[in-house]
Amino acid sequence: MPIVVGQWCENPRGASVACVVDGDTLDLDGCGDDGQRVRLLGIDAPEVAHGDQETECGGDAATSYLSDLLLGENITVEHDLTCTDMYGRELAYLVLDGDADDPLAEELADLDGLGMAEDGSYEVLVNELLLRAGIVRLYTHDDPADLRYGNRLIAAEIAAAQDNLGIWATCEE
Repeated sequence: MPIVVGQWCENPRGASVACVVDGDTLDLDGCGDDGQRVRLLGIDAPEVAHGDQETECGGDAATSYLSDLLLGENITVEHDLTCTDMYGRELAYLVLDGDADDPLAEELADLDGLGMAEDGSYEVLVNELLLRAGIVRLYTHDDPADLRYGNRLIAAEIAAAQDNLGIWATCEE
């Protein structure tokens, strides 16, 4: 059963990642019409093949990364000023938490300890992680400075580019 508008714009709320569509879009609590389509705020993943469009450099890798990271995970959903886009997708930040012995903890340690606590547990803003790992680029159609986490997202992209990670190493502009 799809979530109705009045219920899913509450901030924050818990959800489960059911399907990953591409590197910046996923479905929560069910796939397709049975769930809620979400577009991650502040990021822009390389496109995957659809219609007449070919896969962009890094598109399959971004989809795979997001899928490996979130598929089946319980996450926290947060919103900014706008809850939906013109396509009816929920616009959101996702927060993932875990313990020091989770596989992601080691990757976060390699990324300047992004979202990590002293005990090795973590609470990471997924949108920021995707930028810091070089999986996606900053979404520039809106002014990132207008976003709640805009400064963090900008800093994450700059760090990934400086460290030559992900698409910064493998894809030409």
